[in-house]
Amino acid sequence: MSGPSRAVLLTGASSSTGMSSGTGRAAALRLHRAGRPVYATARRPEALADLAAEGIRVLHLDVNDEESMTAAVEKISAEHGAVGTLINNAAYSLNGTIGETPIDEVRRQFETNLFGLCRLTQLVLPGMRAQGGGRVVMMSSIFGQFATPGRGYYQATKHALEAVSDSLRLEVARDGIKVVLIEPSPVLGGFVPMSVADLGMSGQERGGLYDDFWRYFVDWHGAYRETERPTGRGRMAVRAETVAKVIEKAVTSDNPRIRYRIGVPSRLLPRMRWTIGDALFERFVRAFFPVP
Repeated sequence: MSGPSRAVLLTGASSSTGMSSGTGRAAALRLHRAGRPVYATARRPEALADLAAEGIRVLHLDVNDEESMTAAVEKISAEHGAVGTLINNAAYSLNGTIGETPIDEVRRQFETNLFGLCRLTQLVLPGMRAQGGGRVVMMSSIFGQFATPGRGYYQATKHALEAVSDSLRLEVARDGIKVVLIEPSPVLGGFVPMSVADLGMSGQERGGLYDDFWRYFVDWHGAYRETERPTGRGRMAVRAETVAKVIEKAVTSDNPRIRYRIGVPSRLLPRMRWTIGDALFERFVRAFFPVP
């Protein structure tokens, strides 16, 4: 097979996958329509029937299951020589306070959001090196830059992903492999709890210590449910299709950026923190986000 592989392996393509907010599905469609061989994956491939109907290849892949990851990489390598681009999109958001969230749930969060994607990245690197290049796109978040109450463990995985990506980029640059971070602002429809029960927390977390906080937490996120005509904070959020457009650019550009910060909050807040300092930035977080 001549030339490097153009095949794209994308995790978390189901719109119901954690915090994907449909960005995985939108990116799969966009790259497919641009002529890329796209392999969209999910734990339940039947959830990708609409993508299959579009002609997109769908595969079973669970980032907590080594066998499924190995099988997916081997299939793509057999058909295209190697995985040309890996888009690490699969993730979910664990809700809970640092002191009360059961540690087993914390471990599951890191297994999915960090360790699983690290292992999948390890599996595709040999093929990329053998063909003389490749691309790894890491789906981070605005919350890879700072943290807020109630989602600290999820945000910790995104902070860790930033470090892994920056280290990996320097390690594989000599092999012609590019590593790109995507940092979207909150995505409309991406995190829309209708009640405290929708937060998916254990009974231990709902023991009364933070009841008022969690009710406010749910109400506060109501702004991001308004997907058609958002108002207030929702106007600063971004849409899944906007994120997908940037993912396409990260995949197809000859010289992609190190980071793509999508939306005004993602571009503004890191600069704001650097400018005003940690103490004033924490006052902003206390004023803007739900805080116990």
